[in-house]
Amino acid sequence: MKVILKISFVFSLLLVSLKATGFPENYYKLPLSEKKKYFFEYFVGQIELENRKILKEREFIKSLMGKKDLSEDSFEYKKLQELQIKYKVLEIYDYTEFLRRIDIVPPSLALAQAATESGWGTSRFFKKANNIFGHWTYNPKIGMVPLRRQTGKKHFIRVFPTLHDSIAAYMKNLNRTGAYYEFRAKRRAMRLKKEFIDGMKLAKTMTKYSGIGHDYVKILQSIIRKNNLAHYDKEFFIMIRNERMLNLH
Repeated sequence: MKVILKISFVFSLLLVSLKATGFPENYYKLPLSEKKKYFFEYFVGQIELENRKILKEREFIKSLMGKKDLSEDSFEYKKLQELQIKYKVLEIYDYTEFLRRIDIVPPSLALAQAATESGWGTSRFFKKANNIFGHWTYNPKIGMVPLRRQTGKKHFIRVFPTLHDSIAAYMKNLNRTGAYYEFRAKRRAMRLKKEFIDGMKLAKTMTKYSGIGHDYVKILQSIIRKNNLAHYDKEFFIMIRNERMLNLH
């Protein structure tokens, strides 16, 4: 029986890429323990992919440190302009601010918020719109009407082509929006001390992500603690550090 469940679990992971939105129906029939395993194993891989993209952008910025006279026709300048717009950096040669904004979101925090905002993948937004983190939009072309939207309100729930697009939007949101300045500042402090980026500590800065403020922080930290998600932060930190050490040889 255990072998059959394991095969079904792996097979359903493959099916998620074939379905237009949300998880495959098999997911919702799993016992809670298997459901959590599926949820974490699927999303930790997707979070790693997006964090690696961010780290490549970060390495590009670091390669330009000290250069403030780039030719406007050069690849470097045009790429820098793209990142300036993406991350809303005011001064194009403010490399310190680029590095403050272009950095990873710790897996434990991303996983905890994904679980909270999507109801472990059961929310209507998740199933119908690939919207993991509750993003809004005022563009009806890329949104769906919330079921309980109050009269006079004009916001929509953002519809994403894929679940990964939702993750990318979430990370960009934390990395450039004014509400998450404290998140970026504390993450920067961890970088300067050469510590791993600690999701449990950074969860404290998420009071503005939800209307319930500090209670939201308690929920995130409880999920991180109960599911031992901190090990994902440490594993990613060690993996990236070891890869860089190998590239030096």
